[in-house]
Amino acid sequence: MKIILSLSVLLCACSSFATELPTLPAQQSTSPHKIFLSSENDHNDFDSWKIDGGYSYNIFSKVDLYVGARLNNNDKINETGFLSGVSYQVTPRFSVQSTLHSYNDETVSEGKDSTIAAEVSSSMKLTENLDIHATLDYQEWQKGIEVGLGFRF
Repeated sequence: MKIILSLSVLLCACSSFATELPTLPAQQSTSPHKIFLSSENDHNDFDSWKIDGGYSYNIFSKVDLYVGARLNNNDKINETGFLSGVSYQVTPRFSVQSTLHSYNDETVSEGKDSTIAAEVSSSMKLTENLDIHATLDYQEWQKGIEVGLGFRF
């Protein structure tokens, strides 16, 4: 009887000091790697659109670093090129992004000239399918501030 009692006390004492082992990488449910795809239309031209797509990596809990490409079908200003940037999720409803993207300026008289543009944007989620966004965009040929209402689906 003493042996059974001492074994059960020993078992209870050992389990109270045990710690949980970290999960294996194969058992983790979330990945720091993400693929993103976003599109928007040009407000100045009816039949013009811009698509950004690429790869993002979660550096910290709320900060993502991303790299990708931008496709554009505008005949006047073609912004097709590479892009990279940082995204910061301030709260679950509010986010801020900064982007650098390259594009070819075909208006130069010598031919194509590669140029870099900068963009800072923010978005606030009002409801599940409705958000408001603001964008500050700087390019050599145009400087402007854009504020709009977006619908996500």
